[in-house]
This record gives sequence, C-alpha cells and structure tokens, in this order.
Amino acid sequence: MAYYDQHMHTHFSPDSAESFENYLEQTDGLLVTTEHLDFHDAYNGGVDTVLDYAAYSEKIDGLNAIHDGRIRRGIEVGYTPESYARIISYLTGKTFDVILLSVHQNGRYDYLQPIIDEMDPKAVMKEYFELCTEAVRQVDGANVFAHFDYGIRRLPVTVDNLREFEPALKGLLDEIMAKDMALELNTRSMYEYNNADLYRYMIGLYLEMGGTRFSLGSDAHSIKKYRYHFDDAIALLRELGVSDLTQFKDQIAYSEPI
Repeated sequence: MAYYDQHMHTHFSPDSAESFENYLEQTDGLLVTTEHLDFHDAYNGGVDTVLDYAAYSEKIDGLNAIHDGRIRRGIEVGYTPESYARIISYLTGKTFDVILLSVHQNGRYDYLQPIIDEMDPKAVMKEYFELCTEAVRQVDGANVFAHFDYGIRRLPVTVDNLREFEPALKGLLDEIMAKDMALELNTRSMYEYNNADLYRYMIGLYLEMGGTRFSLGSDAHSIKKYRYHFDDAIALLRELGVSDLTQFKDQIAYSEPI
C-alpha cells in the first residue's frame, strides 16, 4: 500500500516527545509529520506554539540524506480569528508538502479543556462549527481539514445531534470543497474517542454533496498510535464506496488507491 499516515507529531510539537527515528523504524515507506502551529495556545498555557521551521527542516534534510528522501514536511495550523494575520505571516516563504487546518480553541480555551463540561453542548457545537467554517474560508493554501469533531469530543454528541446542525455542516463542507481540500478521517477521533458513527454520518453527507477527497491520519503523538485503526477506517471507506485517498507532495494533490 502506498498511502501513509498524513497526521503525526514528533518532539517538534510541544505535546509529543517522539522522534523521527522511531517512526522511521515502523515503515520502509513515506512519512510526513504535521507539527503544531497554535498562537496563544490555550492548551499550552496561553503561550505561542510555533514550529521551529529551520531546525525542523535541518532535521528532515539530514535524515532524508540517509533514508532515501522518505520524510515529507507538514504542519497543522490551529486557527483562531485573532491569529489569522500571524498564521499568514508565519507560512509566507516556508515550504511544506501538506498543510492541515484545525480549530482547537476559540482564543480563550481549548475545546478539550474541562470547562467544556460546564457549558451548553448546543452552544459549543454552534460556536465550534462556525469557527471551522470561518477557518476554511479565511485560510488559503491549506490542504486538509483535520478532525471535524475536535471541538465536540468532550460532549455526549450523537448522530441525531449532528443532524440538528446539518445546515452548518453542509456550509463547512461547501467551503472545504471550494478550496479543493481533503476531509480527514482522524482515526483517534473515530476509535479512541468513539466517534466512528459521527464520521460515518459526515462522510455520507460529504459524498452526497459531491465530495471526493479524503485524508487518513492517526494524529499520533507517539509510535503507539501510528496508523491507529487504519484497517477499520479503510473498511468503512470501502463500505461507503470510496476507493482512494488524497495525499500531497509539494501541496499538490494526488490519489492513492485503497
């Protein structure tokens, strides 16, 4: 199989201690890491989480020289309205193979922090999906929209709850398709956070709207989660009639059959 994990982190992200070398031992194929970029990162105490691009590139170049160029460059951009200008400034002049776009926070708190437990779930969902749509609309050049369910992972959300927000979700998917982005199947979301049913619904909605681009990522922060439940996610895609994944080299999309 030529498709690979398109969402992973190393020690170049503050919430991971994993090394490139350990990932390289897991496969003889391609790798890409998608390190965090989150300004005023609520999950990290409000400090800026900024990828050291020079050190990251130096590390990859050194490893590629002895590993047949198997490592690609990636970044996961965390959007807030307040950080938009800084995101664009950071990305300018830098080269990545794939750019993931995410919403992790609203500028005050991260959606995985306990404060969410005290809030009205529908209010959280409304705010989160609106921020996701704004992120895709505002940020040009991103390739993959990651973990659409990040903001609702702490909530007791069912497929019926998602259906209440179908107009908002369709609006988000419209923006994703307008930007020629891929929709990510985040396998930790699906099988660690038990949101596979939510993904089944979202994939079906996307397909009904004419969506064709899917990305597969574990969101691994260590080798323990590398390619996490990929066989299950592939089986779901095949069941729904999907026959290939979208991957990126130099931010140019290409298909790999599953």
